[in-house]
Amino acid sequence: MRFKMVKTIFKKEMIDILRDKRTLFMGIILPLILYPVIMIIMTQIMTMSMGSIEEKDINIAFEKNPSKELVSLIENQTDKNTERINIVTTNNYKKDLQDGNIDAYIGVKGKNKIENYKIYINSSKENASSVNSKLEEIFTIYKDRKVKNKIEQSKLDVKETLNPVVYQTVDVAEDEDVAGLVLGGILPFILIMGVLLGAIYPAIDSMAGEKERGTLETLFTLPISNLELVMGKYMAVSLCAIVTAILNVVSILMTLVYILTTGELTGQLIFGSLKLSSLVFPLFITIICVCLFAMVVSAISMCVCSLAKSFKDAQNYITPVMFLVLIPSYVSMIPNISLDRTTSVIPVVNISLLIKSVLTNNTNLGLIALVFISNFAFVILSVIILSKMFNSEEILFGNSRNFSFLEKRSNIKKGTIPTVSDGVILYAVGLVLLIYVGSYIQLKFKMTGIVLTQVMIISLPILFAFYIKSDFKKVFSLKLPKFKHLLGSGILWIGCYLLVFILTNIIMYYFPQNQEIVEGLNDALFIKDNLLLNLLIVAVMPAICEEMFFRGFILTSFKNNQKSYKGAIIFSGILFGIMHMDFIRIIPTSILGISFAYAVCKSNSIGVGMFMHFLNNGFAVIVTHMSSKLVQNVNSSELTYLSISQISVIFIISLMFISLAVLLFKEKKKEFKEITE
Repeated sequence: MRFKMVKTIFKKEMIDILRDKRTLFMGIILPLILYPVIMIIMTQIMTMSMGSIEEKDINIAFEKNPSKELVSLIENQTDKNTERINIVTTNNYKKDLQDGNIDAYIGVKGKNKIENYKIYINSSKENASSVNSKLEEIFTIYKDRKVKNKIEQSKLDVKETLNPVVYQTVDVAEDEDVAGLVLGGILPFILIMGVLLGAIYPAIDSMAGEKERGTLETLFTLPISNLELVMGKYMAVSLCAIVTAILNVVSILMTLVYILTTGELTGQLIFGSLKLSSLVFPLFITIICVCLFAMVVSAISMCVCSLAKSFKDAQNYITPVMFLVLIPSYVSMIPNISLDRTTSVIPVVNISLLIKSVLTNNTNLGLIALVFISNFAFVILSVIILSKMFNSEEILFGNSRNFSFLEKRSNIKKGTIPTVSDGVILYAVGLVLLIYVGSYIQLKFKMTGIVLTQVMIISLPILFAFYIKSDFKKVFSLKLPKFKHLLGSGILWIGCYLLVFILTNIIMYYFPQNQEIVEGLNDALFIKDNLLLNLLIVAVMPAICEEMFFRGFILTSFKNNQKSYKGAIIFSGILFGIMHMDFIRIIPTSILGISFAYAVCKSNSIGVGMFMHFLNNGFAVIVTHMSSKLVQNVNSSELTYLSISQISVIFIISLMFISLAVLLFKEKKKEFKEITE
């Protein structure tokens, strides 16, 4: 890669971006003006509303004439700087409370020398809470005076009698910690939203804008590689996102300075005697975190925008990405969720919680390093995916047909092969139905619900393929597998299963709390003392239904051309893992999904994938059935973890089986041409 060429592309992209008024507004004007204006107006409104509540008189009415002592106390409680309490009369207290003529009505009852008061308020009124608090304070003082008089009449010591135990709460939190807690809940969301706005528009202009203007073809005629072109564009978009993020931090900091220096009431309540110098180091780390996150968002935005053919399409494509990024950023506002080994590797969540932990002075260098490493890995992965997408002519210069199901069936040609867009939309529909419909019917009908869910999974690709007039034999790879391929698939499954066994053991070591989830899932999936029914529902049905969905329709739609299917294998496998919606199973299941897809692509027969899927689920059913019979008295909560030597031996054996399977799947050139045709 020639850095001089990357620098040239970078300069060209920056000039184009700076010429775009929308980018300048969203990246510079919006963070510098909008956020301060919103925060200042909100503080002033809160100050004015609190002041108006204090200045407003309180009108109360009694059911009966109160005692002179209580009336005197009410008059003495009226502060010069606060509201005045007026005692008025009423004929219909409910109507007057509703109309706002009185703020409270006090019922008076007495029995056996005990005064009983009941305070009626209208909680739909804005000042109801403050009125109630004020009256409760008055009645508390009135009650204490009555008690003291009774004790003095009995010739007892008032302090010893009323306060035999004295306690006091001391808050040791510094003003910086309190301010950090407040900022830590709000700041991550604002910064992440700012980063999104700073990255989206440059990404749209750099990718979809180039296509719409017809200048992308010109760039490919230059003597530069795709990687150089991608890196130049990526650096420009990342710089815009980083600058926007920094401007967001500066904007919020300037607003904070204004609130503190002007002595706004809200600022005093929230920040107290906060010293801004104490936030220098946390803000420095925050800026670094946000800049790294900006690079991740830039790469993701460019990947999504590269699929669009126009600026309008790119805006439609990027909207779901905005929701997927903004929703996890709310985690900083949820109590009792902090940065740990699990949350530090989850995208968006790790940055949001890291900013919160830094601002609250609750940092851990190990977790910070884990966040940096994970985000750096996300950046590299996104750039690699982006460079791969730039190598695809179907993505960059493909036809305008995006979603086949949006076209009339009469206009669709017979034998249509599903595109990447078709695969994505089918997966999205399947995932939504599995979450909302599948989970409900499984909880409601148990094993019958699992059967209905599998029927739903296989129905989606069949109906979709029927609608777009696809050749079922090609789309679903309906071909009898060779014996050599079946043998290779069995050996490949053994190798991958051993690898998955190692990974699961490592994951359980670091996240032992997930063991309860695994045990609960096993109890829900299996019927006791019925091996054949378990094999049918848990092994046979998923092997057929899920393979038709993933290794049939999804895999075929992701294969852009016959020569390159590696990306289709990896992506379909990852989507297969995500569909299981369990943190501890995502990585292991993704590896199994990748192995299933590899075997199907090499053999051109979905029967091979079904065979491997059946072996995997069937083995789990048999082991669970036998263990429930033979090991009833063993405490399942006590896990035995593998040693490093055991992991090494199993890993070597796994590689041997996988290598042998690859040799069995290896075809001669003539045979490979027959398979791909």
